[in-house]
Amino acid sequence: MNELQETIKSICDEFADINAILAARSRELDRRELFDKKIETEIKSIKKNRHENK
Repeated sequence: MNELQETIKSICDEFADINAILAARSRELDRRELFDKKIETEIKSIKKNRHENK
């Protein structure tokens, strides 16, 4: 029975590690998406200003 409990705990620990990795990756992707939107907005603004100043 001890061996089964150790195996289950090991599997749970591995799932917890995987979950932490996935959560970190998700946050990274969210930050990248926000960054991409901010850059896109900045580029549009620069293009608009540049076009207006011609």
